[in-house]
Amino acid sequence: MARKARKNSIDPSVIQVVHTWNRFVRRLVLCGIDPITGADCEYRREWSRSRLLHLASVYAIEVLTYAIMGNHTHMVLRSRPDIARQWTPEMIARRWLTLTPKTDSTGNIVEPTPAQIQAIVDDPELVEKLRLQLSDISWWMRSYAQHIAKRANLEDNMEGHFWQQRYKAHVLVDEASILRCMMYVDLNPIRAGLADSIEDSDYTGAKDRFDDLRVHVATKNESQITLRFDSGSDTSRWERLEHQCSGWLSPIEIDGQRSEAHCETVDMEEQVARPRSRRISQRGAVRIPLTKYLLLLDLIGRQQRAGGSGFIPDEVVPILQRLNIEATGFIESILCFGQRFKTIAYRCRNDNVRLNEVNALKQVVAV
Repeated sequence: MARKARKNSIDPSVIQVVHTWNRFVRRLVLCGIDPITGADCEYRREWSRSRLLHLASVYAIEVLTYAIMGNHTHMVLRSRPDIARQWTPEMIARRWLTLTPKTDSTGNIVEPTPAQIQAIVDDPELVEKLRLQLSDISWWMRSYAQHIAKRANLEDNMEGHFWQQRYKAHVLVDEASILRCMMYVDLNPIRAGLADSIEDSDYTGAKDRFDDLRVHVATKNESQITLRFDSGSDTSRWERLEHQCSGWLSPIEIDGQRSEAHCETVDMEEQVARPRSRRISQRGAVRIPLTKYLLLLDLIGRQQRAGGSGFIPDEVVPILQRLNIEATGFIESILCFGQRFKTIAYRCRNDNVRLNEVNALKQVVAV
């Protein structure tokens, strides 16, 4: 059966979560050690990450997680046209003009002039066109791929195709598929045999989040937040702080303490106050906390797949143990899955948040 055209599956006018991936065309490795010349191009991974960070501050699109491999990239993106519809014409113009910003002789970004902004604002038809493009995942991928290709071609003094073909994508239609896909992307370096643990999986969303967690655990001060293994306001609130490594990524946990309408009101207020915020929304991805997500990554990463090359070795200390977070009760619940989850589902049948969490975990454990 022919692949469904992206224009028939990806709709920038509605909220969608999409897994995208694309591959380089030249030789085997563009972001690592070239097997022919021996040249080290590992630094190019930071090009990709820096570009994604910039796009996350401009587009009405959230990055749930990502992985930058030696010869391909993965992203899990969520379009947010509902947020783009709230932007004023001035905000649309400013964001579009900073998509590919001009820089001065010292490399600092030159802000758009009032005249440039007004030229767009005075054209309502153009404003609405740009509003739609700023929530379009295809435009996001175009902005990412062209930037990396031009930069690499200039450095290599080469012309022609940099990417093997147009990016591939599929829409994730429910929370279980989102959770599975995010874990698949975050485990890419381990499954490829390039890393032995989550903290060694450079240039992934999981690594960024783990680095911030490690700093938090090592920092002792009055504002220290107790990171709980189960869902809770402290853990959810911690994820929404401006962390150095993961502050541009979407939080893992959906905040059950705030209604969705309240979340969007707060998000809009934050964008008006800080138009260059590193992410456009505080909405989470799934109904489990970050600590539980990392544990699931660690547990699944230790399973040796038939025919697969990589997994987390037994001698690597479990990830939450390295963070001094106790997870015994949850591990027990997985080992007693058949009995425990039936009881939980029965007791919490009127608690939609908890029941959704149980269903999501059932799907993951069943993989």
